[in-house]
Amino acid sequence: MSARQQGRDDIGVAFFGDGAANHGGFHEALNFAAVQRAPAVFICENNLYATATPLKSVTLNPEIASKAASYGMPGVAVDGNDVFAVWLAMKEATERARAGKGPTLIEAKTYRTVGHHEGD
Repeated sequence: MSARQQGRDDIGVAFFGDGAANHGGFHEALNFAAVQRAPAVFICENNLYATATPLKSVTLNPEIASKAASYGMPGVAVDGNDVFAVWLAMKEATERARAGKGPTLIEAKTYRTVGHHEGD
């Protein structure tokens, strides 16, 4: 937001996993960014597991992108394994942010290819 005050077109990008979407900080960040129309993009890597807990065990709505509507911002779900789909979603989100239209939530649906911890 300081970049916007200084007349620059920088944007903030936050990366997080699906487990974080069930914590207060996720909702607080989306709400604050939406209210301030912050030039931001939130990217959730949804591999269906929060460390070792299946997403379906901790939420009745596993569609993380749909949570963006509660904050009046677009939420887009893409195939996180398709680099072109991710690129296009990111291009649209960054253009929107730079145009002063506020933040976007991108949910990159993927799967876990390795363990979550070093010992997994």
